[in-house]
Amino acid sequence: MFNIKKLLKIIIPAILAGVLVFFGTSQSTLPGPIKVGAFNIQIFGETKRNKPEVMEQLVKIAQEFDIMLVQEIRDAQEETADYYLEKINEDIGSDKYAFVKSEGVGRTNSKESYAYFYNTDKVNFITGSDYIYNDIRNVFEREPYIASFRSGDFDFTLAGIHTKPDDTNREIAHLEDVYNYILSQNPNEKDIIVMGDFNADGSYFDENTTTNPFKTINHYWVISNDMDTMTKTDWTYDRIVMKADTYFSEYSTNTASVFYFDQEYGITDQDLIEDISDHYPIYAIFETDLVDDD
Repeated sequence: MFNIKKLLKIIIPAILAGVLVFFGTSQSTLPGPIKVGAFNIQIFGETKRNKPEVMEQLVKIAQEFDIMLVQEIRDAQEETADYYLEKINEDIGSDKYAFVKSEGVGRTNSKESYAYFYNTDKVNFITGSDYIYNDIRNVFEREPYIASFRSGDFDFTLAGIHTKPDDTNREIAHLEDVYNYILSQNPNEKDIIVMGDFNADGSYFDENTTTNPFKTINHYWVISNDMDTMTKTDWTYDRIVMKADTYFSEYSTNTASVFYFDQEYGITDQDLIEDISDHYPIYAIFETDLVDDD
């Protein structure tokens, strides 16, 4: 005789298991919000690489972010970025992180490179999208490094900059040109985020100015003047700037902040703090599951 109860005992668990597998797989492919950071790792080269206690902290810091702009890579042999990546992936036991890097930039023999380190589980680099800003008017000591990425339905372009302190006001003003240049290369790009060490405080820059072209009401400086980004002073050198398309859409309101690694990791040795950097990383969080606007 046909036993319906026995059949249901077989079918129902199988259906439930299928539902769990389906939804579990679907959810696991969603990247969720991403944490976008920028960190001036002061004079990041061979000397810093050879300090294990410093590298240990730098490796931990990189893993706090889904993508992080690193500035002030100074390495004539171009070994530092690769070494940093190796240590990050060695620490997590996989090749999850990757990077793209600029060539050395700067007017003097002391060149600096920019690099974007990113978590490939959540962020994809758009192949061939990176370039150094074509600074035909020779405005910038270190031309911005531009690259595009995608996470879920959020595709975005980052422009990293480390300004020259004595030319900060002028260089910041011309970041508007950089923004417009990116648009000229990709007119549909609505999500352009400019970030890095602007030197935007202290004796170099009046952080309360309203006359600088890059500080108009059309630009949203989400790292605000009350956020200290330096390890030895209360200045706010480091910034993240975006326009309304991103600010009112993918940017997760009020998430921009400073990552105080000494407080987070319980570091009390001031010498170690200063060996890591004279800057703290800055960051903002962005949603990746909204309707793609470009």
